[in-house]
Amino acid sequence: MSNQHATSIIVSGASGRMGARLCELALDDPRANLMGAVAHGASPSVGRVLHTGKNGHSASIVRDFPAQRADVVIDFSTDLGAQIAIAYAIKHRSALLVGTTGLSERTLSDLHDAAEKISVLVAPNTSLGVAALSDVAARLARTLGVDFRCSIVETHHIHKKDSPSGTALRLARVIRDGGGQLPENQVFSIRAGDVVGEHIIRFCGPGEVLELTHRATSRDLFARGAMRAALWLADRPAGVYTVEDALGLGPK
Repeated sequence: MSNQHATSIIVSGASGRMGARLCELALDDPRANLMGAVAHGASPSVGRVLHTGKNGHSASIVRDFPAQRADVVIDFSTDLGAQIAIAYAIKHRSALLVGTTGLSERTLSDLHDAAEKISVLVAPNTSLGVAALSDVAARLARTLGVDFRCSIVETHHIHKKDSPSGTALRLARVIRDGGGQLPENQVFSIRAGDVVGEHIIRFCGPGEVLELTHRATSRDLFARGAMRAALWLADRPAGVYTVEDALGLGPK
């Protein structure tokens, strides 16, 4: 059952934890119409039925993108999966949100080129709280200036592959863009236990230290943030966007 006035969505990477949760959210959200739940490659999940308890809506995981156009594609897969999602989105003029981490330089370049034709949002972290943290960090960098030296410490579970995290690298970039003093050797990574994610930013100045912390306690927050951002992105003009844009944050 679908709502003809809802935003049509394809989830790329539906066999993963994030992808599966996004499908559930889309099936439950009256603003969304899940058009496709795609798993790439030889995934054993193809054919598995996804369903939710609230309204009984269901969908099956498939191997290929549908022939029809979706308003927005949400990709949480692999570098290759992101490439396939980019090709589909350009062909059908669909908005594209990519949350896949560890993307190759080629894929990042393709996303930049795609933004000339479609709306693109690349977010290594779709937490609404991290978006707010990024906005505050940028403002502090501009306000405190060169008298404060910055550092970032990020902690994640032992299975996380990329280090530093994509979120830490993005936070470092916005701090430096704002004029903050953040040396390359002051971004630290810890891999321990089953920590969902923690990012600590310190601004250390003469006689004082200002510390910002974001701690994720559930992976569900990333799926909810991605869904909110995707629904916002669906009708935006071509260009590059951020989760901060979706929340109305950033310089005014």
